[in-house]
Amino acid sequence: MNFEDAYKKLRDGTASDEEAAFVARELENVRRISSILDDPELSNPGIRQAEIETVQKARKVFNHKTLIRTIIVVLCSLLVIAAIVCAILFIPSNISASGKVKLTKEQAIEAAHACLVEEVGEEEAGRFFVDYAHRHLRYVGSIFDAIYVYKVEYEDIYGREYEIEVNSNSGYTVIRDIDLG
Repeated sequence: MNFEDAYKKLRDGTASDEEAAFVARELENVRRISSILDDPELSNPGIRQAEIETVQKARKVFNHKTLIRTIIVVLCSLLVIAAIVCAILFIPSNISASGKVKLTKEQAIEAAHACLVEEVGEEEAGRFFVDYAHRHLRYVGSIFDAIYVYKVEYEDIYGREYEIEVNSNSGYTVIRDIDLG
């Protein structure tokens, strides 16, 4: 049964008892719904305030997560950029320097020892031992022109130290630092 048709018949006075009862039931339902919606408990500002606080908390959590994601993305991007820059700078220089290596680490230590003998004499040089020997990259002119240099440190029991650098290409040795304790 359609409410509009039944209501028109009730207003015209042509409605049956069944149609009149149907309209009365529907109007009663509308009154109940209206009283529920007008209930002061439902329009309590405390409920709205709780909803607002919940929304604000959710926004804070969302903003915090978004900030963390943004920071992570920026850091990852910086790492990728740093890796690319390092690759651009160091790969050509390593390739350039590797092609020029003529001395091994052992040969560089021998050349440094010969330099030490020349500086302090054979007997005195015999009292020194190799404390540190390491190869590092040195740029000659540009990133495409680099060489490896061995840094060899000698020390004796008295704490005296000699730091000698050996060019891995030419074998040229130079005393860089002397610490006589």
